[in-house]
Amino acid sequence: MKQPLVVLAAGGTGGHVFPAEALAAGLRERDVRLALVTDRRGGTFGGTLGSVETYQIRAATLAAKGPVGRLTGLRELARGVVQAWRLLRRLTPRVVVGFGGYASVPTMLAARVIRCGTLLHEQNAVPGPANRLLARWVDRIATSFPRPGRRRPD
Repeated sequence: MKQPLVVLAAGGTGGHVFPAEALAAGLRERDVRLALVTDRRGGTFGGTLGSVETYQIRAATLAAKGPVGRLTGLRELARGVVQAWRLLRRLTPRVVVGFGGYASVPTMLAARVIRCGTLLHEQNAVPGPANRLLARWVDRIATSFPRPGRRRPD
């Protein structure tokens, strides 16, 4: 029987990668099959993530300045969702775990569309923009803090 697949979705910065690395190492010890979905920045991870089958998708911020920047970001996000949807349909994961960052958004949205299990990991006291956006659409949220706070108004 084939081992169920867990897909990790993380942006390319350390704040998202380090928790994904920790989970990947723990799951690898249990012989869980893993795949990583990230953006162009995530192709050079070391450690356990460096040995995991890695897929790159398009991702962009929606917080860009000006209408042209926001439209460009929306177009890239839509392309990323389609890429992630095709990928996840082919991989058929049991669950997709998002760690935040722009690369996690299309992957988590695609997981929701294919009705795959979803888990969002929030490692900060104040959730980042990607995780705030995704929180209402995931099955479960794992956090290090009892009640993640909100950003204070400036």
